[in-house]
Amino acid sequence: MNAAIIGLLGVILGSLLTSFKDLVAHFFNRRGNGRYAAVRLIAVLDEFAQGCVSVVSDDGTCEGRPAGRTEQGEEYYDPQAATPEAPTFPDDIDWRSISFVLMYRILSLPNNARETDRYISASAEHSFPPDYDEMFSARQEGYAHLGLESVNLVKDLRREFRLPDTPKKFWDWGWDIEKFFQDKLAEFQKRRQASGKNGGLEL
Repeated sequence: MNAAIIGLLGVILGSLLTSFKDLVAHFFNRRGNGRYAAVRLIAVLDEFAQGCVSVVSDDGTCEGRPAGRTEQGEEYYDPQAATPEAPTFPDDIDWRSISFVLMYRILSLPNNARETDRYISASAEHSFPPDYDEMFSARQEGYAHLGLESVNLVKDLRREFRLPDTPKKFWDWGWDIEKFFQDKLAEFQKRRQASGKNGGLEL
């Protein structure tokens, strides 16, 4: 009887150990897939954030003068930076290796970018020369939101998978891309408060 009980306990223990081993292997495999996915996603998000910087920095001037000029010689502000394409992600990303909330935010970014472009187009219809203020405000504020979200997604991916900080650049002039977007959005918020308006683009 004792031998039978000991044998049964051995079978149960062996089964538990096998299940535990499989669980550990699944965890490390998922973790490895997640880290690999995170590195690839960060590359896409970093590139998109840099494109957002170009749009937010674009005030329609060239060498301090309005960039556009009509045939009659009248100057007007003309966009110099093209809006970046909405980010596209590799087809083979294992999305299940990333937390659901983070995955949702990342996959929502392309739709938010397209919605921002529609908002800019609508604003352009009510924008007039020479400054086209409504259009430039929509471009700068909209892409500041998109750029900041991209930066935050990169930070959250690094945190979730314990990835190192941004690799050291060949040069470093102390520029903070996150602060750049935050300052631009704060500027628009102050301008809105001063004018008594509560609108604006929220992503």
